[in-house]
Amino acid sequence: LKAAQCGFPGGRSPEPPRKRSCVRAGAGAAWAMQSLQRISEAERRYLLDGVAQGMRNDGRGCFDYRRVAFEMDPIPTATGSCRLRAGETDLLVCVKCDIGKPSRQHPNVGQFQVAVDCAASVSVAFSDARSAEEDSRQLSALLESLCAGDGVVDRQALCVQPGLFAWEVYVDILVLTSGGNLLDSISLALCAALMETVLPKVEVLEAMEEGEVVQLRVNDRPEAGTPFPLRRLPLCVTVAQIQQRFLFDVTSEEELCADAMLCVVVDAKSGEVMGLHKLGRGLFDLATLPSMLQRCRAAAAALMQQLERELSLKDHS
Repeated sequence: LKAAQCGFPGGRSPEPPRKRSCVRAGAGAAWAMQSLQRISEAERRYLLDGVAQGMRNDGRGCFDYRRVAFEMDPIPTATGSCRLRAGETDLLVCVKCDIGKPSRQHPNVGQFQVAVDCAASVSVAFSDARSAEEDSRQLSALLESLCAGDGVVDRQALCVQPGLFAWEVYVDILVLTSGGNLLDSISLALCAALMETVLPKVEVLEAMEEGEVVQLRVNDRPEAGTPFPLRRLPLCVTVAQIQQRFLFDVTSEEELCADAMLCVVVDAKSGEVMGLHKLGRGLFDLATLPSMLQRCRAAAAALMQQLERELSLKDHS
């Protein structure tokens, strides 16, 4: 999957500090890109007035998600793949698996890497050419830290024979169009692709004579393979604060009006909150955090149920 490099849209410029408890963005949020898109003051006022009354431009409630459509295995040559559409967002996730030699520092673990790429139209909308490549690398690193850490992926299970053979798993994410809430959509499509990924069965044939090269025997039948070793299913649920209201699944226009944004990573298997990441440099009201975390858990459970239904329909088709 090749396209022009890009990254993830960031938030607004910070407002003057308010006298309340808040979560501030750390240094890790500095990657957030400043969108080159603009909305007029009339559009901004119309959106803010609607949100203040609990109404959004597309008719959704504050905590409603847009309809999500999955297309499983759109790339036949990949080990696992998923195409996801949600509103104006359209993206592809492709999982590739190869056998390689583990590093000397970690001879009993395999590799797992995530790389994000964006179509040219997304690059133009969210960054200039000079910073797009760097922002894309930072988004890839953010996704690995939130959704691909050792607590999520069992890298030792990717080792075939310590010091000799291990799986090298590469995930390429291509963003075709972005309509806001990109991080949530990517994490959902990533989980869908990895849940459908099956590692082929590999047997190590020991050398019969001195000096003979060790060989591998691969059985690529799906029923003989091993499911990808996921310890957790990380789903990102981003909360946007607009004045005194909180929204899920914000559009690009709503992102431009957001005072603060907080990404909550929830394990869809257990419902536990795995981590928080502040997006942008706004202020987030800490007093509302417990209730927001509860809503994020419920949203992640609903998204997981939808994904499981989709995978069940695929298995029966």
